[in-house]
Amino acid sequence: MAYFSIGLDMVATIYIQANSLSDAQGRLQPLFSKQIDARDGGWFSDASFDSLVLPEISFATGMEIRGPVPGGVCQDIDATEVDRLMCSWPDARKCAVLPRLKDRSRGGLTSVYWADLLVRTTGIMKFARLPDALALLADLPRTRPAVHWEVADEWFESKGFENTEFPLVLSPNIEMLAVSDALPLQEHWSVPERMKRGAGHSARD
Repeated sequence: MAYFSIGLDMVATIYIQANSLSDAQGRLQPLFSKQIDARDGGWFSDASFDSLVLPEISFATGMEIRGPVPGGVCQDIDATEVDRLMCSWPDARKCAVLPRLKDRSRGGLTSVYWADLLVRTTGIMKFARLPDALALLADLPRTRPAVHWEVADEWFESKGFENTEFPLVLSPNIEMLAVSDALPLQEHWSVPERMKRGAGHSARD
C-alpha cells in the first residue's frame, strides 16, 4: 500500500457571542490565515445557545469536505511525511490562536452570530495505486463527506486508515481562509428571541 496527499477544501460553521455584528466581525478577523487544531476540543461545542458552557467562539461539531484544492496535485508520500502531517501544531491550539479570549459564556446576555468559513487542510489516502486515490478524490465534490468531531479519532488519527470503504484521514491543522458567500456572518440567535420561543436551541451541526 502507498500513501497519497492533497490539499482539501472544506466548510466549517463558526458561532460567536457578541454585542453587535461589528463586534462579531472583530472577534472573527484574528482567525483568518491562522490554523486551528481539530484535536483541541476547545474549538468545538454542541452546547445550546443559552447554555452557560457555550464558548464565546466555537465551531460546530461537523465540517464538510468540498473537494480537492483547485489545481492541487495528488502526491505520493512516505510514512515519515504521513506522521509529520498528522502531528498537531502547538500554535493551532485555541489558547495560542486567541490568547486573550476568556473562553466562557456570557450567560446568555448577548446574541450569537454565525457564518460558514472556507477552510483547508491536507487529506491523506492509503491505496495500492494512484488511480484508486484519484477516483476517490473525483467523487468528493459529489458526496461532500461530513467530518464529525465526535469521531475525530477516525478523521484526524492514523487509525482512520482502517476504514477500508473510505481510507482517507485529515491533517488536524486546519487553515481558516475566508467567510463563505453561502452563509456570511449574521445574527443567528438573540436574547429576545430566546425569551419568546424558549431555550434549548443547540449549536450542534
